Amino acid sequence: MSIWLVITRKELLDAIRDRRALLALLLFPIIGPFVIYFMFNSIVDIAEEANDLTLPVVGVMHAPDLVDFLSQSGIKIESVELETGANDEPDVYSQSVLDHVREKIEDRTYDFVLVIPADFSLKMAESRSVNVELFHESSRATAQSKVSRVQQTISFWIQETASLRLMARGINPMVVSPVNVERIDVASPQARAQRILGMIPFFIIVAAFVCGMGIAVDATAGERERKSLEPLLVNPIQRTSIVVGKWMAAATFSGLGLLLVMAINLLALNQVPLEQLGLSFSISSVEVIGILIITLPLAFFATALQIFVGIFAKSFKDAQAYLSVISMLPMAPLFYNIFNTEDRELWMSLVPMLGQHMLLADVVAGKSPPLFDFAVAAVSVVVFSLLFIYGATLVFKRERIIFS
Repeated sequence: MSIWLVITRKELLDAIRDRRALLALLLFPIIGPFVIYFMFNSIVDIAEEANDLTLPVVGVMHAPDLVDFLSQSGIKIESVELETGANDEPDVYSQSVLDHVREKIEDRTYDFVLVIPADFSLKMAESRSVNVELFHESSRATAQSKVSRVQQTISFWIQETASLRLMARGINPMVVSPVNVERIDVASPQARAQRILGMIPFFIIVAAFVCGMGIAVDATAGERERKSLEPLLVNPIQRTSIVVGKWMAAATFSGLGLLLVMAINLLALNQVPLEQLGLSFSISSVEVIGILIITLPLAFFATALQIFVGIFAKSFKDAQAYLSVISMLPMAPLFYNIFNTEDRELWMSLVPMLGQHMLLADVVAGKSPPLFDFAVAAVSVVVFSLLFIYGATLVFKRERIIFS
């Protein structure tokens, strides 16, 4: 066997015996897909709860037409009886009543409450404007879809009532609506899913940095701390073989982590009822090949960078501190994609991680990037990986790395 293969085998055996390295390999590929599975199922549950909606109403008897319209729209009405208390104006609820409504929402008895004033019917009969109050707590994210549905349903009733008022006066309701804006969404169901599935490229890139980090740190800073690096370097072998052997071992763990993340993500997406949200996700065999072409080199790039940085650390603890900063690099393309207002361009494929993120985002959105772009992104990452390994080899040749 070649020298670097012997070193690779030795590092892999050490890593298999190391629980921290195995934990990094297996834990993250499970956490990422679990987050996606849990997030999608939570969204589906919220959407189903919005369809099965119960609206607490104070003053049901004051607005029979509105209440009937809400009921016909599939919203269940729950009458909330509160003592009005003494008040100089009987048509206005006292402050104590409104405070009681707030308390009911704060203690989570209700997520929201619709308050209809006692003079609602009188003002409506006189064609006057009347205010209804929808109490809710905006910090309760799970209830916002229900609040939006209630508000939208009341808006429909308001439009219908306004049209009836105009017609009663012999005025065509279209007079007050000279222009109607109709929104037509041309995005495919998979393209709409990209807003939620956009976290998948981030998890894949992070996996490349997390899964092989344990071996990269242990093979560099760990050996310096244990004083086992000097006996290794006194052997009559080239420094390049040592660095490449350690690199291949770390890249093997990183590549396995990438494959696990992608496989479990696909399995998790197949278990999520995307069709209930009007979304879809499909991927062709050509796109699978393209994804493998651009993601597997990330394992070599991430571990090459970690080995290069780890060589300068004097202890395992120092290396973890350095590499914790390096591990934040996958967040850069995520934020760039969030604020980017332009389509993907070829130059992005030349930037490590950015090209992978943008290409993966296009695949998730249902687009089909050309294989040439995948090849450019892969070659760019490989070139940067070789540069870091070359730099690590030069550093290994310095005596101060051993004795400092």
